[in-house]
Amino acid sequence: MKVYFLKRFLELIPVFFAISFIIFMLINLMPGDPLTQMRMENPRSFMNDPERLKALREYYHLDDPLAIRYLTWLKSMLTGDFGYSSMYKQPVKDLIFSRLPNTLYLTVVSWLLGLVVAMPIGILSALKKYSVFDYTATVAAFIGISLPSFWFALMAIIVFSVQLKWLPVSGMSTYGLTGQWRVFWDSVRHLILPACVLGFVQVASWVRYIRTSMLEVLDQDYVRTAYAKGAPERKVILRHALKNAMIPIVTIIALDIPYFFGGALIIETIFSWPGMGRLMYQAVIGSDYNLAISCLMFLTIITLISNLVADLLYVLIDPRIRITRKA
Repeated sequence: MKVYFLKRFLELIPVFFAISFIIFMLINLMPGDPLTQMRMENPRSFMNDPERLKALREYYHLDDPLAIRYLTWLKSMLTGDFGYSSMYKQPVKDLIFSRLPNTLYLTVVSWLLGLVVAMPIGILSALKKYSVFDYTATVAAFIGISLPSFWFALMAIIVFSVQLKWLPVSGMSTYGLTGQWRVFWDSVRHLILPACVLGFVQVASWVRYIRTSMLEVLDQDYVRTAYAKGAPERKVILRHALKNAMIPIVTIIALDIPYFFGGALIIETIFSWPGMGRLMYQAVIGSDYNLAISCLMFLTIITLISNLVADLLYVLIDPRIRITRKA
């Protein structure tokens, strides 16, 4: 197991450097530069002080060749120096670590919510194949897959916040609220809409994958043999069918973890949630290269970790994968 983990981890290292190179090049090929936002905020300071402009260009290495800039940035990033945000006027590391808990709070809740809803629906849809429940779940899943997340978010705001006035429109908390229980309940109310939108968007696709995977296993001979021996249905489903159907399910669910961080960009922007997604959107719009690259690299790390976790879960679920790898 340790050798398998080490091998998979070493395989991700060149992938990490390749992705970092691509991200750096694409960001630096965008129109403008880190000084664009500064010019917009205070154009007179640049017109009257060319020495300051020259010093800033040297600080951001804007006159260096692109390859040299990449190596300089990579060296700084690996040592924990993510640079300085030209838009927020503070270190990028401080910005990321101040917003990261908010994004984790949103994405973990939405991921668990989607999993809790999708698993039983997908399993029941497979067990009740071609029933009214199965057809209803299938139609609902196709509708959910077809709906853009931003449209779903806007409709949720219109219905539950504007018309029914049940939930707050945006933000993470109400300013000036006191009392431990009131503050807690207020944060839960602010979380409900963005978490439900972010989680339920994935429920539709997860239901289809879970249903398909379960149907393939339920038609296997060992499942029919377990039923023929008189094993209880619950035991057959959980121990024989579901366990063997988990490989494709783990693949989809584990590899969709980065989606929640990437999809949070849209949801956090619509709901004004102070997280990493909204921070990344503002960094790209504001030409804040250091912040934008750092946010994208964080998303890259999450993606690579998700792949590694999925590979490890494969071995825990099906030991034959470990034997195949050794062979």
